[in-house]
Amino acid sequence: MRQGEFVYDSGALIAIDKRGADVLQRHERRVGRGNRIIVPAPAAAQAIRQPRRQARLMLTLRGCRIVAFDEESAGPVGTLLADAGQTDVVDAFVVMTAAKSEAAIVTTDAGDMRHMLDILGVDLPVLAP
Repeated sequence: MRQGEFVYDSGALIAIDKRGADVLQRHERRVGRGNRIIVPAPAAAQAIRQPRRQARLMLTLRGCRIVAFDEESAGPVGTLLADAGQTDVVDAFVVMTAAKSEAAIVTTDAGDMRHMLDILGVDLPVLAP
């Protein structure tokens, strides 16, 4: 794993948006240490509901590298879903993004993330938000 890279899923973003003190502290520590936060665009889309009322989330996203779901992502994500017996495209894209970046995953769905990492044969940290 490259030092200081974290991929956030929608659950992590929603936890930040809800302003849980411990979640915000962990996020702020990561950012304060110069870590890079990566957010797959579909995960951001799942968390954004009312941007004008989600100032904390929108500010958080400004400091993140947003990764687009593109044509090159579709095949590998679909294959991972089939191999894992899963259906959540966003979760699979989070895992593929983390594997490609060799980054830790910050998620509220650790079980599914670990399962898909196992299917890929990749060992990365999976952390609570």
